[in-house]
Amino acid sequence: MSSSFVNRVGTCMLGLFLCVNVSAQVNFFECAKNPDKCRPPPSSSTSESRFTGRESDPARLEEELQKKITAELERREKERMQTKVENAEPAKPTIDKSIRIAALPYKKALVIGNDTYESVAKLQNARADAQAMAKSLSNLGYHVTLKTDLSEKSMRAVIRQFKESVNSGDEVLFFYAGHGLQLSGTNYLLPTDIKGESEDQVKDEAVQLQRLLDDMSEKNAKFTLALIDACRDNPFPRRGRAIGGRGLAPTMAASGQMIIFSAGSGQQALDKVGSGDTSPNGLFTRILLEEMYAPGIRVDNVVREVRKKVVEKARSIGHEQVPAIYDQVVGDFYFIPPR
Repeated sequence: MSSSFVNRVGTCMLGLFLCVNVSAQVNFFECAKNPDKCRPPPSSSTSESRFTGRESDPARLEEELQKKITAELERREKERMQTKVENAEPAKPTIDKSIRIAALPYKKALVIGNDTYESVAKLQNARADAQAMAKSLSNLGYHVTLKTDLSEKSMRAVIRQFKESVNSGDEVLFFYAGHGLQLSGTNYLLPTDIKGESEDQVKDEAVQLQRLLDDMSEKNAKFTLALIDACRDNPFPRRGRAIGGRGLAPTMAASGQMIIFSAGSGQQALDKVGSGDTSPNGLFTRILLEEMYAPGIRVDNVVREVRKKVVEKARSIGHEQVPAIYDQVVGDFYFIPPR
């Protein structure tokens, strides 16, 4: 390889690293075609000769170039390692279910579990889900109202009383386990004495989920989290045309609200995962009961981790269950705040 070629490449690379160009930066290809563009301006060499009495020689240029290349490579490696550290998956927090947080006046929860239906199929886990959820929320600082197996009249009265207890700025949680369905895009939660002889009767006797959420908005709650485990099979027998559809309809959360359905539209939420499953809780709720004890993790990240694990567990037995998340929350909210 000729020395002139080495000098040509060396001069070009030095110009590239030093960004030496009187009028504008020159890219590598322009430099390769016209090395004169990449040469240091006359002032740098003439000033050296003015003080040293000698012109810059190729060996010295090559030494300076090597130093620049080494420094640049070190800088890039340091930057790469920093990026790697920043993008590294954080260590999973240790879940400690013995945690107890003193009740906070602004954190309020209404928990309902309906199992013992009179005219439609009974459920196995809803009451146990509600009881376990109420206990965990109480451990995490919520003032909890727990009600199970509510008739229409009782269910409406409980919701009304809870609404009256909510103050502006409160953090509110509503958990419901039981039968639910959609009618014409509207989601309904079913009391235990529902008859379901016609769509109109269901609309009259069932509780509209959206109305409850609107009540929380009217009370100016700072944060409302609705956890709805109601996506079982349609409970009404098929006499002619079925009443409603399986699962809950997609919805929209208002500002400050996060709504979680245990399964997506048209999907069935699992109570059991295989014939050998002895858990007293449905799939969605049992995973939520575990993940909500993760310390210092925002609620939105908790529910996304729950969704991930529900999907994985359901698919392990060939079932599709993808919890639906509707999130319009501004700010950071936690089950267990960071220390």
